[in-house]
Amino acid sequence: MKKRFTFQCWNCEKTYTLFREITKEQKISVACPYCNTEAVVDLDPFRKEKKVVSLVRGDGDDEQSLGVELELPEIIPTQKPE
Repeated sequence: MKKRFTFQCWNCEKTYTLFREITKEQKISVACPYCNTEAVVDLDPFRKEKKVVSLVRGDGDDEQSLGVELELPEIIPTQKPE
């Protein structure tokens, strides 16, 4: 599902919003509408492991596993592509 995100350009430092679908990919590419510069967003720093507990009725053991969720800031910084 696409959602509106706010990005800050690494080149001109202006902020802009784009509709993007952020998936489990580690990096996404965006282009600044002001200076038309390509940028990369690295999602690794925003990944947080979360313990998930699954309860099954009639089973005495609770199943625990680690899930990953993204905790994105209000303004997502971009980086120069390598």
